[in-house]
Amino acid sequence: EKGQSYLSEQFHRDDKNILPLLQQRSHFIDEILITTWKDYCLDKVECCLIAIGGYGRHTLHPYSDIDLLLLVDDTLSAEPPEALSSFLTTLWDTGLDIGYSVRTISECIQCAKNDTTIATTLLETRLLCGDTALYQALQQQISITDIWDTASFYQKKYLEQQQRHRKHNETANNLEPNIKESPGGLRDLHIINWISQRYYGVKDFSGLYQKGFLTQSEYRALIDAQDFLWRIRFALHLIAGRKQEVLTIEFQRQIATLFNYQDDDSHLAVEYFMKEYYLCALQVQQLNILLLQLFKEECLFLANPTAVKTINCRFQLRDNYIETINASIFAFYPSAMLELFLIIQQHPEIKGIRASTIRQLHAHKHLIDHRFRHDIKHNRLFMALLHQPHQFRLMNQLGILGAYLPAFGKIVGQMQHDLFHAYTVDEHTLFLVANLHRFSSPAHQKEFPLCSQIFDQIPKPELLYLAGLFHDIAKGRGGDHSRLGVVDATHFCQQHRLSQFDTNTVTFLVRHHLTMSSIAQREDISDPIVIKRFGQIVGSMDNLNYLYLLTVADIRATNRNLWNAWRDSLLQQLYQATYHWLTQLAKREETSQQRALSYQQQALTKLKKDGWPEESITALWQSYDTDYFIRHSIQDIYRQTGQRLRYPHNDTIISIQTLEDDKTLDLFILTKDKPYLFAIITHALEALQLNLLNAKINVTSQKDLLCTMIVNGPDQSHQQITTAISQAIQADNYQLTTPDIYISKKMTLFKNKPVITFQRQQRYTYLTIYTHDRPGLVSTIAKLFVQLAVHI
Repeated sequence: EKGQSYLSEQFHRDDKNILPLLQQRSHFIDEILITTWKDYCLDKVECCLIAIGGYGRHTLHPYSDIDLLLLVDDTLSAEPPEALSSFLTTLWDTGLDIGYSVRTISECIQCAKNDTTIATTLLETRLLCGDTALYQALQQQISITDIWDTASFYQKKYLEQQQRHRKHNETANNLEPNIKESPGGLRDLHIINWISQRYYGVKDFSGLYQKGFLTQSEYRALIDAQDFLWRIRFALHLIAGRKQEVLTIEFQRQIATLFNYQDDDSHLAVEYFMKEYYLCALQVQQLNILLLQLFKEECLFLANPTAVKTINCRFQLRDNYIETINASIFAFYPSAMLELFLIIQQHPEIKGIRASTIRQLHAHKHLIDHRFRHDIKHNRLFMALLHQPHQFRLMNQLGILGAYLPAFGKIVGQMQHDLFHAYTVDEHTLFLVANLHRFSSPAHQKEFPLCSQIFDQIPKPELLYLAGLFHDIAKGRGGDHSRLGVVDATHFCQQHRLSQFDTNTVTFLVRHHLTMSSIAQREDISDPIVIKRFGQIVGSMDNLNYLYLLTVADIRATNRNLWNAWRDSLLQQLYQATYHWLTQLAKREETSQQRALSYQQQALTKLKKDGWPEESITALWQSYDTDYFIRHSIQDIYRQTGQRLRYPHNDTIISIQTLEDDKTLDLFILTKDKPYLFAIITHALEALQLNLLNAKINVTSQKDLLCTMIVNGPDQSHQQITTAISQAIQADNYQLTTPDIYISKKMTLFKNKPVITFQRQQRYTYLTIYTHDRPGLVSTIAKLFVQLAVHI
């Protein structure tokens, strides 16, 4: 504990010089283990204690695992001496987080053959105490035994990295990255060390540099990135008081303060800190791609050379990896830096870029300057890339996309410090463009059938991709990013000689990329006035098609948990209603009464096919007002009317349908109206931890309440939900107590002042509340309405 306190004090005094602190932490543990070893007189026993993993590397963080190998002679393995067992028991009693294994040399070798993880740990060992000859024998066996040949070891570790990256969405730019396991994290540096140890026999980056494997700038970049990531991990452990690898929002703020980042008029301190982290992670990814490719070429390709295939006078394929004909290509033909990605795009057999060519890209990237960007040849190459934007992610990883589009370069690593956006602005943008391209793929038509159908109708997909690239490009500048983005998009279109018509299309999409989502979720899309206003904004079917695709791709790229069947349904309803308005505009505009009558007729037809008499249906509908038929879909009218006809004598009817995503529920509740019924129902839902997404309430002339609700939340049986709501409705004196709802500490970090507006209508007042969502919010508001005697 004294050692931990000392390290904490030293770190707060000077957090920049991190390596000595990691080594001191290792040294503290060394002293404890060696002293305990001597206390039990184990130096006289044929065994030794070996540090492995991070502890073996002599880089131990405050609460990292202390991994040990107790290597014993074959004669001890069957019956270990009592002193050895007592030693291990004492280690547990110290309270240190110690993990150990007891093995002989032959067991180590056999385990290493079966598991590359164990083989990797044996590369990073350090003798602490005990039989030196036994340790040296293990080292000798590891060096001469063909446990894993270099090629197999490389392939296994590379596969492990790919699997690890997939667990973290293939991006370093998550809102809450794992400092160790995320792409661009410490593990991406470890794998470079592990393969270099296996292939070159060197222990660290310095050894790689001395071997000539790294350039001086690469070596410096690796050391700087490693130090920065170490500092963050060390701080995480100290602040959390435990082993903590995920850089959560609350810890991000504390570390930003610890590292002396400051708020200013444009950004929060935590945003500056996280941008530095994301840029560091991006550089680690770049170096990881480069060096693993270089290892691959030396470990795998040299042993099995293949023929070289010429592509043109600048590029060739070697083992299906593209490379320049010579090292001077980018210097003499700067346009080849864009042509490279176009060739990869056009040749699906290309597996990647050769390491030498990646290095050449880094060395010549500075040539992408103002003159380069305004060259008509380069403009045409970039527009050709836009037609099939497969390579934008790779272009971003290698720094080419930000170099060609400086405005995009400014949003690389730009975090969006809220609970809504899961990724940085650049990562979100690339996900959006990938989603758009997915709509064009026949292999994914079943995922979003309407999107795939609409995509086939748009005249110029490249304009949609371009709008996707620019939709958030002005984030972080202050002001309305949609309006500011229009300026950047206009400049790009003019620079690339797009027609005025195409320019108008792109800028329209950038300016209104949030409009469709906002109207669908915040306004009454059953109101013809709302549809007319949106139709006037859109102006044409092409614009509607473009905007619908952009909106769906945008929401799906914002947060994996954001897209659901309810939002899908709302956007489709708004699209269909606007499509109808645009196509019928030349004929006539539909009134509310006409729409209600049309929906009635279509629902009536479906009900009559089920055998219900028209007289029973129309008699029931006489008590319904026009508003019900306007605000509900034909399918809802059909289903809810059928339920009422099926159970004519029931005072309460509750029907539940699971929507297409299997996570969202459509609830229909019919019961006799009574005071504050909405508050009672929402309270019952909150008690079930169900989140209310949408509600439509109508009261008939017979005082029947018709309530349609969309909810999601934990898995619950329909019967459980039905019983809870039914009991709440039927209770004589239902108590609106405050439900026991957990609100995470993360939510409390984001303070906001609710915006409340009132809009008086002829028969009612329209109340709008803009605030952060949280569990229990709707029932809290409904309870306040009860206290204020407000009727919904």
